[in-house]
Amino acid sequence: MKDKALNYWHGLKDQEQRLLLIAGIVFVFFVLVMGIIKPLNEGLEKASKERQQQIELVAWVDESVAKLKAGAPKQVSSSGSISQVVNSTRGRYNITISKMQPTDNSLRLTIDSVEFNKLISWLDELVQRHGVLVENLELSQDTQPGFVRISRLVLEKP
Repeated sequence: MKDKALNYWHGLKDQEQRLLLIAGIVFVFFVLVMGIIKPLNEGLEKASKERQQQIELVAWVDESVAKLKAGAPKQVSSSGSISQVVNSTRGRYNITISKMQPTDNSLRLTIDSVEFNKLISWLDELVQRHGVLVENLELSQDTQPGFVRISRLVLEKP
């Protein structure tokens, strides 16, 4: 096969050989650019955008959590236990609690997956309308976009 290719090559005119060399170089360059360099650059740009979005999300989550922790109850309208308040309000926000551990004045919750915006709205209602304090909140990103997992949420009622 190599001999056939060499015979073919030597059978070509000098001008045809130069034309094939230039076409081969252009083809190799095209393959390198389109097959390797361009996808790498696009991947880097995509990763950079995703990283920036994650940084912005973390900053927003930190800010939201800080607001919830710092927010003092303005209007306490609930006289029931903290468990009763949590159970009566969670349904409006489609929050499914997987684990609930009550103690004297606090309640520790675990939530498998919840939409972050609904979680914040629910916590805001607990703090603002029912006088519940968010003592501790540990969350991580869920597999679905916009959802989080709550490994520990400690609520207290003063």
